[in-house]
Amino acid sequence: MIEEKIDILKIRINKDNLDELINYSLHAVEDKRKFYICTANAFVTVKANEDDEFLNILNNAQIVIADGMSSVWVSRTFKNYNLEKISGYKFFVEFSKSVAENNHKLSYYFLGGSRMDVLEKIKSRLFLEYPVIEVSGMYCPTYFDEMSDEENKKIIEDINDKKPDVLWVGLSAPKQEKWIYKNLDKINIKMACGIGAVFNFYSGNVKRAPVWMQNTGMEWLFRIFIEPKRLFKKYMIYNTKFIILVFKDIFSQHFKKAKGTKKGIKN
Repeated sequence: MIEEKIDILKIRINKDNLDELINYSLHAVEDKRKFYICTANAFVTVKANEDDEFLNILNNAQIVIADGMSSVWVSRTFKNYNLEKISGYKFFVEFSKSVAENNHKLSYYFLGGSRMDVLEKIKSRLFLEYPVIEVSGMYCPTYFDEMSDEENKKIIEDINDKKPDVLWVGLSAPKQEKWIYKNLDKINIKMACGIGAVFNFYSGNVKRAPVWMQNTGMEWLFRIFIEPKRLFKKYMIYNTKFIILVFKDIFSQHFKKAKGTKKGIKN
């Protein structure tokens, strides 16, 4: 069993630690229960607050992990709860490690990536580190930002033909979550998880921040340094929007509390 969730700016995030979530996921896969996992960072939180469809998808996921210090900070500062920061990268690696250590016979399918050679690097590294895991299939979309109905059908057919246990999707948020939600009933898998940038990190295509920056919530700064043209505007805009959402939530809660107190006095 997994614990209840905590509401962080409308997104319900699991309170469980990494080991508990991995154990639950492995047992669910073995029991052949179809489910999906999402990750929530500052960017995802802002997007979900702007997009009701995306918010609904996140809140219908069996597991939502706190991918980034933003949600952790809110939980510790305003919710009196110490969420564990679990990056998508850490979940992927530790899940794979647990599969290998317990000698589970699971197969993976990778959908996404900017180039096919990125997926090939993931497959090669995975074989070296966790040879018990089979990579049954990989697919890199022709057009990363927009997928045709014809190609989508081809992807679904390929996944069903390869029969993987776990589907890892790296199409960036919110596209990857929407793809999983829309096609979950059509694909024969047990677990699906959107992990975005993890494809680039695990393949070695993009360097990860030093551990101390990851642990202190400064990884976003390192990523801007590595990819300034692509990420500077994104992080500056969405980190600012996230802070604005936090203060809006604080004022809203304070107003509701004050209104309730005033009403109680009148009664």
